Amino acid sequence: MIDEVLKKAIAQHEGALVHATSITRFQKEAEKLAATFKAFEETSAMTRIAEDFARHEQLMRAALGPAEELRRIGAFDDFATQLNAHLTPIQSVLANIEERFRLPDLTETARLLQDIKCTGIASYLKQCSDEALKIQEAMKAMRSPWLDVENLKGSVAGFAELQHIGNALRNMPSFDDKLTDALRVDLGDWRAAITWPDDIFIDPLARTEFYSARGFNPCLTMFPSEAFEHSVRIAGLESPPPPVSELYYRGEYARDENTEESGFARTNAAHDRLQRFETQLRNFIHEQMIRAFGEGWIKQRVPGELRKAWLEKKQKAEVNGAQEFPLIAYADFTDYAPIITRRDNWDEIFKPFFQRKESVQESFQRLYPIRVCTMHARIITQDDELYLLVEMKRLLKAIGVKE
Repeated sequence: MIDEVLKKAIAQHEGALVHATSITRFQKEAEKLAATFKAFEETSAMTRIAEDFARHEQLMRAALGPAEELRRIGAFDDFATQLNAHLTPIQSVLANIEERFRLPDLTETARLLQDIKCTGIASYLKQCSDEALKIQEAMKAMRSPWLDVENLKGSVAGFAELQHIGNALRNMPSFDDKLTDALRVDLGDWRAAITWPDDIFIDPLARTEFYSARGFNPCLTMFPSEAFEHSVRIAGLESPPPPVSELYYRGEYARDENTEESGFARTNAAHDRLQRFETQLRNFIHEQMIRAFGEGWIKQRVPGELRKAWLEKKQKAEVNGAQEFPLIAYADFTDYAPIITRRDNWDEIFKPFFQRKESVQESFQRLYPIRVCTMHARIITQDDELYLLVEMKRLLKAIGVKE
């Protein structure tokens, strides 16, 4: 009886600590977003010369999804009072933003589709004329306002391009040269090695600007949160996440969705997708290498420093009572691409799956900022989410995991 009372008291104490931590973290996130909105208000009052307009649009893109997340948090009584000072200005500016969007009628969308230029993936894959009716059907299926009255052509072009991307990923090999080149028109060129600026992992606006500098097409995510989520589902980009491959999953990042993460739905979903994806990727690498080189493949085909780091993590975990897992279960996210693209591994195993080294390296680099942010429970923007959905779909399809 005493044991049960003690357990209950400990659980209540831990719950109180988690709750306090949640409030502190949500306050910090709200403060950062409030600063973004303040800059948004100041920018929107400026004369819209080219530089100011670009900054205005980046601020808007950085805020559209996260603002909705924080608005949901504000609906909870426990957080509302403590976050009110930050949420009030956010709510006001968000309302002004949302007034820009409406649902179009079908005759209007047909005319606008005729007016937009055939660019991006559609021009590479010659989808413009073939897909026009499908795009109109997709627009007809939308139930929340998505057409920006201040940028009609941009809204239509962005919506259409999302549908083209989804269609291409369904019907083409995911690392086909033509598709890979086409995606760079919309997602930017990420082939060169990147020196990651520290601020992009903390500040969603800095990350948005970083994506723009790499060539990201802003029209793809310039929608209210509900409209963006609906548009990627219609495009087939948001599939159910893959199952966890239990043999390669240690659960060290598992979270309680009923406590500190309850408000950040987008971050939760991204975290879960990436975690499941990594178990499938470890499974793929392990099985391919065993098939070719046997159980001792890690000694033969993994750089010594990586192998040493994995062994140290495995030994530490087992000393602390963890169950035994294959050594690759201790790999970091940044370890996969070097293993896959190592010259002998690439030539003998992985080239048929990914076609070009630069393409698979590019995919992992596009995912890296999102991976870091989800591991630290930071705000995920709609730009982040689109990169995640596209690149995970490509990689899972390439390694033969059906969604």
